[in-house]
Amino acid sequence: MWDSRIPTGVYARLYASWKRVWREVGIIEGIFRKYGVRRIVEFGCGLGRHGYLLSKRGFDVLLTDIEDRRFGVAKKLPFKRYNLLEGGSIGVFEGGYAVGVITLFGYEDIVRILRNIKSVIGSGIFIFDYNFTPYIDPEKVEVRVNGKKYIAILEKNKYTQINGGLIYEYRVRVVDEKGSTVGVEEASYPIYNKEEILRAIKEAGYIVKEIAWASWDPLEYIYKPSDKESDSAFIAITPR
Repeated sequence: MWDSRIPTGVYARLYASWKRVWREVGIIEGIFRKYGVRRIVEFGCGLGRHGYLLSKRGFDVLLTDIEDRRFGVAKKLPFKRYNLLEGGSIGVFEGGYAVGVITLFGYEDIVRILRNIKSVIGSGIFIFDYNFTPYIDPEKVEVRVNGKKYIAILEKNKYTQINGGLIYEYRVRVVDEKGSTVGVEEASYPIYNKEEILRAIKEAGYIVKEIAWASWDPLEYIYKPSDKESDSAFIAITPR
């Protein structure tokens, strides 16, 4: 379960900064270029910033999500509604990717989603990020949007042990300079270890092409590439 009622402009500054998106797009781009992939689809595009940067770098990108939340320049890109759990026909692409999406689902739904994606990427490549370990979120984060200050306050941060990982629950309240609430985001979802994710990939009928390891910095809210196995990864898979 994930629900965000934070205003789009504030959300973009808090959780989808261009610095973060640029770093993630660099990893995704490197993998796609290695395998000659150009025509791609983003699943769960959210604000659409990843797709926008990839389009500026020469990729033919279709943005998809369960609802249209594109923001700013990303509105220039083509968009189709697509529910990962339901699947459906939106064309066939050379590759696909999802950032911050697969982690929101339980094991059975991950397998289901990966199977649905097969009909969209054919024999192509799908890339997704995953954080395998818990981390400590900052209690407060301040940002400025159009000259106004907003503060994201962590009200709940709880981990519960389950087989193969943890259940993570959190709630963030965003207030303005006057202390008035402008939005709340809360979620509860599993964080699986590497072995569980690899098992889901295999069960869905994929093989791993490569893994680009990264470490997650919760203070900067950004991935940092790692030359060795780490707490997070961008995993490139292809149907068997």
